[in-house]
Amino acid sequence: MTEYQDSIIQSLNEYGFQRILRMKGSCHDALIGELINWWLSQDIDGMICNPARGSKSSSRRYFADLLFLEQFQGFDYYEVKGVAEIENNQEKLIDKIKSLASYENYVKRGSKAYPNLQFAVLCYTLNVPNDELAQKIYDEIVEVSEDSSLLWIVCEIADSLRSEGEPYRIYMPNYVRGYDYFYYTRNFSSVILYTIKKGKQIGDITVPSTKNRSAH
Repeated sequence: MTEYQDSIIQSLNEYGFQRILRMKGSCHDALIGELINWWLSQDIDGMICNPARGSKSSSRRYFADLLFLEQFQGFDYYEVKGVAEIENNQEKLIDKIKSLASYENYVKRGSKAYPNLQFAVLCYTLNVPNDELAQKIYDEIVEVSEDSSLLWIVCEIADSLRSEGEPYRIYMPNYVRGYDYFYYTRNFSSVILYTIKKGKQIGDITVPSTKNRSAH
């Protein structure tokens, strides 16, 4: 674990991810925004690229959602420190892990395109209960991290789905004439963040904070 990666874990612990629990709907862009807020709230000269510049693995091209940049101390240019994928489609999650991994090893013109990359973030919504998929994601991250120098950050957002005919409703009087409610079938009920380095889970955060998450 590098000193920089330790500082990233500390910043995750200090940031208030509780706002995610007030989001309704698919919220792909809103979740991107929350990660941007986390990065830019730190005491650094940070910058965001959205969408990310591309990477490549074999013949496959990838374009992640975010690049986290920080100004190189004493100079006027920025280094890419992290990369993130945010995904609501559970069928694409394994492919998103491959996308993140490609950024660490992408070589362009004979050298690494992102030589100072320190961390990768996978943020995804999980229709609960689905322990089997959660375990599959965990195992895949552990395996990929074994040959990686990155700190892997997983943000797992539990998405409670109500049965058809029983949607969540939000009362908004006078917002639209004749319609007093907006209906959503998605409701984020919890946020779990855990970090992995070299095949081992380093730590975890649970929102609402009730008790520590045990390893999968």
